Amino acid sequence: MWKNFIRVTIRSISKNKAFNAINIAGLAIGLASAIFIILYIISETSYDKFNERSADIYRLYIDGKMAGEEFRGAWVSPITGPAFHEEIPEIENFCRFDWANNRLMWVDPANKYLENQLLYADSTFFEVFTIALLQGDPHTCLDEPNTLVLTESKALQYFPEGDPIGKSIAMNDDSTLYRVTGVVEEAPRTSHFDYDFICSYSTYESSRRTTWFNNHMQTYFVVSPGADPDLLDEKLQSILLTYIGPELEQMMGVSAEELFAAGNKYGYHPQPLLDIHLNSDIEVPSDIGYRPNGNRTYLIIFGVIAFFVLIIASINFMNLSTARSLSRAKEVSLRKVVGSDRKQLVQQFLFESVFLSMVSLVIAIVLVAMLLTPFNKLVGLNLEYGDIFSWYMIPSFIALAVLVGLLSGSYPSFVLASFKPIFALKGNASVKNGTTVLRNALVIIQFSISIIIIAGTLVIYWQFQYMTNKDLGFDKEQLVVVERIHPLGAGNEIQTFKKELLTHSAVLSATNSTAYLGAPNNNNAYAIKGRPLDETVLFHTFWTDEDFMETYRFGLATPDSRYFSKEFSTDSSACLVNEAAVRKYNLEDPLNQSIIWGFDDPENPKELRIVGVMEDHHFLTLKHEVGAQIVILKDKNWEWSGYLTVRLAAGKENMEAGLAHIKDKWEEFTSDEPLQYFFLDEELDSYYAEEKKTGAVTMIFSILAIFIASLGLFGLTLYNSQKRIREIGIRRVMGASESNVITVISKSVGYAVGISIVIAMPVAYFMMQDWLRDFPYNIGFQPLLFVMAALLSIIIAMVTVTVTSLKAARINPALALHYE
Repeated sequence: MWKNFIRVTIRSISKNKAFNAINIAGLAIGLASAIFIILYIISETSYDKFNERSADIYRLYIDGKMAGEEFRGAWVSPITGPAFHEEIPEIENFCRFDWANNRLMWVDPANKYLENQLLYADSTFFEVFTIALLQGDPHTCLDEPNTLVLTESKALQYFPEGDPIGKSIAMNDDSTLYRVTGVVEEAPRTSHFDYDFICSYSTYESSRRTTWFNNHMQTYFVVSPGADPDLLDEKLQSILLTYIGPELEQMMGVSAEELFAAGNKYGYHPQPLLDIHLNSDIEVPSDIGYRPNGNRTYLIIFGVIAFFVLIIASINFMNLSTARSLSRAKEVSLRKVVGSDRKQLVQQFLFESVFLSMVSLVIAIVLVAMLLTPFNKLVGLNLEYGDIFSWYMIPSFIALAVLVGLLSGSYPSFVLASFKPIFALKGNASVKNGTTVLRNALVIIQFSISIIIIAGTLVIYWQFQYMTNKDLGFDKEQLVVVERIHPLGAGNEIQTFKKELLTHSAVLSATNSTAYLGAPNNNNAYAIKGRPLDETVLFHTFWTDEDFMETYRFGLATPDSRYFSKEFSTDSSACLVNEAAVRKYNLEDPLNQSIIWGFDDPENPKELRIVGVMEDHHFLTLKHEVGAQIVILKDKNWEWSGYLTVRLAAGKENMEAGLAHIKDKWEEFTSDEPLQYFFLDEELDSYYAEEKKTGAVTMIFSILAIFIASLGLFGLTLYNSQKRIREIGIRRVMGASESNVITVISKSVGYAVGISIVIAMPVAYFMMQDWLRDFPYNIGFQPLLFVMAALLSIIIAMVTVTVTSLKAARINPALALHYE
């Protein structure tokens, strides 16, 4: 029986090459699209699963609310690990993380390297995480201060002559050498953190601090198998309250109960390790060692797109198969006459459908293998060939192809098997089968899905363009931010360097600050003079020199406001706040108010008089609303060097000359220290990499969905043209023009597309508005985008139908009337 099925299937394919080529192409593209998205989803959801006890590992995060502002982040105090490990029996082990970058490292002073991926970790690192130590003892390699392990690639870079164990690496200006105690494997591709070096956390003096309100690093716990996370959370809060109470009393003069009664909150909570990569709500203090977070919402979007593309491809198969059913009516009837029963016929046609689906799968896998590298480059992913051929993927793909084949071939199979021989042999099998209504319904479904995908793609693209082009309230162009400026020395040396930069006409201004706009690194608690100390307020804090406003070019909100100036010696006790802070904290007549800084030291608080109110500008990304901001004059004697931002004159020549001048002066001031800088506009655009990637992926699969739907329309129009070829011949003989014939053939498709638009637009609107709600600054409802999506779908459909119909309209009427 199966031999006969195969023989009939091959014969049927050879007789209907055009229709089967369209079917196979549509299914292959649909399956390839689904495979790409499945690989992406599997990659994103497999983060950190390589750890043997991944289900028992948690990262501690802080969830708080102070002065009406909420914050959630994976930064805690160094004391949390030892304290909670001692107090809570369920916590079996812990490991603390801290990160460092911009470290100049060398073995040979003639070959120095600037390193950015330094992880400082407890000696328990290899007990908590399943990461292989290739050389050294995992139990002791991080026990002592000033020891480190490095990856294989770094070991080869620093010690090309051989075994690095026991040898030393110098770091920055520190006279203490770091001793190499091991070689570690590269961080797994699906690890949420990355590293080049792992240094002993005991090297840091801060590892021995016992202050609870000193949150700047990360703590991971390993808990007993089956431990209740809710119970663990309760114990964390209870113990935390015990410890932070005395510090609150000393710092703010209030108890924890009084603080919480005023509407504030402050707590540590466990975050499952497997939840970290796809949870962007919990921030990290920096992205030095952490890989970019994924987004669970985008996974759902891509999953829906994959499902839709498969549905469109399956509908194509079903549509073309039912449309082609009349051409096989006589074959079916003859089979029934000679003894084939309904069951055998259904099995035959289902076999044909699954066979075509399996052929499509083979082509799809070849397409994926060929296009994986360019796809990765285009959308910024790191999918690997091995993912395609893993032990569970191939059976999954086969099961998917069989399922698609059965679903797409089910209805056509039953339609074909239901023909009555007496009608089919007379040539009027179409009287009872009702496939026209079904085909039109399927076309409507296809194009409804396509229009939804088109509209979604346009909204995502427009939102990304909006975020990258929105006026930020300051001028981000022509700004060069120099990192790692501590080789220049303390504040006075930095100011001298600034003056030297300004000697070139291409350099318009320069400023030294602890943060650059777009990436604040401090959110500090303050008090407002005249209000109770327990009414703390939070400000995103920038310490700057007098040239910060001139360099970034933001404005002041009131005529009486001013920025810092060397003409005012009292500015060391002054500050500026933004309009958002004035609104949020009800600062009436702000220029006559003061902010209290350092109120945690009641004997020596510092009063900062407000001398200016700044216009709101986006010092955070557009994923956050503009919050309360304070700017304080940076002490020239601070060792905290921060950043140097330089504004260059417009024009390519000025840009090149300005950069060359910066490099020359840097070498003059720092000898052989490397210069590290970036352009601010490029840095700010990189913050929206996830949105850019999402837009690229949806654009690609939107085009594929439209192409597959167009293939279906092409096949259907081709079939309708062949079925009505005599009618077309008669119309041409009676004087109908080519345009008349095209109109007759395409009329039903036009109606179907029109209905699709009516169905798709409300669905697309609600889906996109729900997605846009995640962005405080978004494009809102843009009717033009939905009109564009509708027009694009109409144009694509009409072009496809017209091109196919035109061939039928130009056929010789004499040949058409002799057809069959």
